[in-house]
Amino acid sequence: MLSINTNLGAFIVQSSLNVSTNGLNQAIERMSTGFKINHAKDNAANYSINTNLSSKLSSYEVVQDNVSMGLDMVMTAMDSLELISSHLSRMRDLAEQAANGTYGEDSLKAIQAEVNARLLECDRVIENTEYNGVKLFEGVSYAATGTFIQEVIPLTEEEAMAQGYTLIKSSDDLQNIQNDVSAKYILMNDINLSGYLWTPIKDFSGEFNGNGYVINNLELNNPATDFQGLFSSISQGANVSNLGLENVNIIGEDYIGSLAAYSNGVINNCYVTGTVSSRNYGSWVGGLVGNTGFYGSISYCYSTANVSGNDYVGGLVGSTSITVKNCYATGNIQGGDRIGGLLGYSSYGVGSYVSDSYATGDVISTGANGGGGLVGESGAAPIRNCFATGNVKLTNYDAGGGLIGKGDNARVYNSYASGKVTVKNGDDIGGLIGYISISNTQTTDCYYNKETTGCANGLGGGNFADTPGYIEGVSSARIEELIKDGTLPSYFEAKKFQSQLEKTNVIKYKAGIDSNPKSEIKLDLSFGLNLDVDFSTPKAARDSLTKIDEYLKKISEKQTEFGAAYNRLEFALETIGISIDNLTSTRSTIRDADIAEESSAYIRYQILQQAATTLMATANQTPSIALQLL
Repeated sequence: MLSINTNLGAFIVQSSLNVSTNGLNQAIERMSTGFKINHAKDNAANYSINTNLSSKLSSYEVVQDNVSMGLDMVMTAMDSLELISSHLSRMRDLAEQAANGTYGEDSLKAIQAEVNARLLECDRVIENTEYNGVKLFEGVSYAATGTFIQEVIPLTEEEAMAQGYTLIKSSDDLQNIQNDVSAKYILMNDINLSGYLWTPIKDFSGEFNGNGYVINNLELNNPATDFQGLFSSISQGANVSNLGLENVNIIGEDYIGSLAAYSNGVINNCYVTGTVSSRNYGSWVGGLVGNTGFYGSISYCYSTANVSGNDYVGGLVGSTSITVKNCYATGNIQGGDRIGGLLGYSSYGVGSYVSDSYATGDVISTGANGGGGLVGESGAAPIRNCFATGNVKLTNYDAGGGLIGKGDNARVYNSYASGKVTVKNGDDIGGLIGYISISNTQTTDCYYNKETTGCANGLGGGNFADTPGYIEGVSSARIEELIKDGTLPSYFEAKKFQSQLEKTNVIKYKAGIDSNPKSEIKLDLSFGLNLDVDFSTPKAARDSLTKIDEYLKKISEKQTEFGAAYNRLEFALETIGISIDNLTSTRSTIRDADIAEESSAYIRYQILQQAATTLMATANQTPSIALQLL
């Protein structure tokens, strides 16, 4: 139909022209940007996928830089340790030279001078090695000697005197404390009491700071004398800390303890090794303290001493009415009544409790009033987060338990026992508690290992019908599960405070793009050497060889850690590179334009546009044909 008002041909050509123009513009945009997806409207799903891929790629590129910097940091640490190792190797050569016995005093002094210079240089490297402002070996501080639960940073003489301490450097200085028991004292070196006729210090009321040093070979052989120990008594308000007692041999009658026979003071971060005992009928005997009053506390202390006595005998304390926390004992204990791996007797005191402590030594009781893996007899002082693994053997009619021998208003929470409990006569033995004399004992989340304790019941005998709570006998595997889920304390958790001897400087390298812990590579960069060698005599030089070998061994072990971490970081860097390549390829497939395809489309749309333009002119002339009919 020929019409003037409606030009259908022009409409058709206009529509085709719009399509070809839009197609041409799209082809131009894709060729100019190189992307086939430039807006969400181009492909909504792939636009979202492309955005996520771009975000991940950007993160991976940052992680790639992180790991590369981590490699540089570890290499810096390894090079520094290599430098220290070279100094130590030279010192070992000098030790071999000095040990020959052909060098006079002046020659040895010259050798020592070079050694001292190298020691200072090693200390400087350890102290100052850093990467990008991060100190690499920061965090390690070693006690002067011994192994303390809490870190000890020894005070220098100047620092000690500035704080008002009286310096203790010799056995006589130590003994002279008895002349002024209320002053402040500090050890400045180890003291060997071998052969020294020691008189226990009475009524000490001041402050004694062991400063991380050790008193060796304290010997007291007085089987008919009471109150035997370094201190015969420590008064209320006194404070004793940071002291090690090694290779003690103490024999007395009543009130026997290597550090103190009796204490009302605060004792913190002390330990003892050796033997402590009394005559067969002696009482209140402990590896560290014989007996306490109702004041003070004992914390972060341990004993590996073997302890024996008659009544109130414990691996750490014979009898106590104060707080005992973060302590342990590993020695074997033997006695009559109230015999415990950690405490012989734990009675009620104002606010007193026993927590986060354990015992692993075997307990042998020959009496008739309580033998326990942790506590011989427990009063109302709560026991929390504790355990015992030592065996308990009762050689007479007795009350014995894997954790507590006899309970009297006992309060026990989150604790367990796994040592074997055996008795010659009687039935009052239990996997956890042997006998309860008063029925209001409480237990919560308490367990015993029914496979290793050999006990059918958690409570052996007594008035426990109304005892609230529950003691469950479980398998070894179940004990492990309860430790893993945090219900029960573990051996390593109980000792975790001991690891504070060496503080850590853990660096976390980000080797992944998410928050998963597996995306991190951890490395403890902490390292330190308590460097001290003496070449003043040929014998001293020979002894120093062993020390230097130990130092070299520590460096070798740390280098192994660093080397393993370096390899992990290298593998991580390679893995990250693979991820980047794969994601880049995937993103290219989704986003990048095929220029050959787009150029063909460009030509096609350009031709269509030109054709539409030509036809538009023709279509616009169609209405004018109607004039020829007039």
